[in-house]
Formats: sequence, structure tokens, C-alpha cells
Amino acid sequence: MENKVLRLDQLLILKGFVESRTKAQQMIENGLVLLDGKVCTKPSKKCHSDSKIIILDDLKYVSRAGYKLEGLLKEYKIDVSGKIACDIGSSTGGFIDCLLQNGVKKVYAVDVNTKQLHSKISLDDRVVKIEKNARYISKKDISDKLDIITIDVSFISITKLLEGILQLSENYTKIISLIKPQFETTNTDKGIVKDKKTHIEVIRKIVKAFRDEGLYCEYLTYSKLPGADGNIEFFGVFSKEPVHSISKSDIISIVDTAWEELK
Repeated sequence: MENKVLRLDQLLILKGFVESRTKAQQMIENGLVLLDGKVCTKPSKKCHSDSKIIILDDLKYVSRAGYKLEGLLKEYKIDVSGKIACDIGSSTGGFIDCLLQNGVKKVYAVDVNTKQLHSKISLDDRVVKIEKNARYISKKDISDKLDIITIDVSFISITKLLEGILQLSENYTKIISLIKPQFETTNTDKGIVKDKKTHIEVIRKIVKAFRDEGLYCEYLTYSKLPGADGNIEFFGVFSKEPVHSISKSDIISIVDTAWEELK
């Protein structure tokens, strides 16, 4: 076959992965398509007909957020089996789905609108729904002591949630937060962060804000799956008793690697 240049959504049809451009565009925009080993979320991306295409299992999780958390759990080797968790900013339940499939005993779903939860998640007996603004969550809302807290919020800085997070945390609690720089700074171009300096500044600000409240960043990495809009996102793992605390040089190194891999 002649090596042609064409759109990614067209290539998916050409290779027989899908039958319609609409389906191809949905899969691409949801981050379920790897183009030559990297996630591509732009259906119009120009590529060669001999490019390597891998389709992620779009049935594994109820949203692409599940893949993000899965990557972090595997990379940092966090075992959530038998644990009690709280997911802040549950939305459709991607993080929760990942936690459930990895064996959590129970998970609290916190969101201003828990009706967004996928029925698969909403009907699971292990899920307790708390319909509340996460800024005002407190210990009285959750009776259990939490082993894991996961956070995935948009249009608000995660530093605004610190008061509630502190109340819910034990000394042993692992706080896993997705860091979305586009919601932590005004330095964006139509919602996209386009320079490494801003990423470094955002992460340093968040790490300091958590540390000032007695929560230390013991692990930092970038999400191997970028945001649906193409933004590079990061994961921070925080705790009151860290096994290690990251440094400024760690932050710079991780941001550099993220840009090399995803840009």
C-alpha cells in the first residue's frame, strides 16, 4: 500500500479499526488511540498510512480518567486492594472504576452532582455517594478512616480543597492528586499551557501549599495520558508521613521528561 499522508480519523477507517468517522473521532478525542506510541487526541492530526496504531480498550473504564490513575498505580506500585478510599471530583467515575477494579473495599464518591456517575459505578454496593462541594467536605461526612484519597477536579485549584483533605487524612493516608496546570494558572493560550516554566511554577506552588499544611509530596510524575484538550497533566502523591520528599530539581526533571515524551 502506498504510504499516504492523511488524517488520523481517516487512518482508523482505512486500517479497519472503525466503520465511521464519527466513531473514530470519539475514540481519538477520548484518548483511546496511540499514534506511534503516543496518545493523540486530535482527529485531524496528519500522519502516514504506515503509522503504528494501537487502540486502548474503550470498555475497560467508564472514562479515560481511569487509564490515568491506572498508570500512576502501576508506576508507583500502589496497592489499593482491601483499602477504603474517597474520590473527590468523581464526575462519571473513571478514578472510582479504576479503584474498584483494583480491589478497593469501599469508596466514597464526592461531587457536586453525583448523578453524573455512570450507572455501573452508581449501582455498585461499594460506592457511597456524597453530593457536596468538595471545598466544604469534612470528617462528619465520612465515618471511615481513609487509606486513599484521589482527586480529579476542574475549574478550581486543588489548593482550595486543602482544608477538607486535611480533615479526612490520617497519618498513613495516601493522597493522589491529578494536577491540571490549566486550572492552576492564568498563563494559558485558549486553555492550553504552552511553556515548561509555567508547569514548573504551578507544581512548585502546589507542593508548597500542601507542605505548608503538613502534607508532603513523596512522589511526582506526569500522566502518560494527557488531558482531552492536549494539556500535559501531572500526578502528585502526598502524605503526612512521606517516605521521600521531592525537590525543586525533581520537579524540573519530571517536567522536562513530560515535554520530551508528550510534546
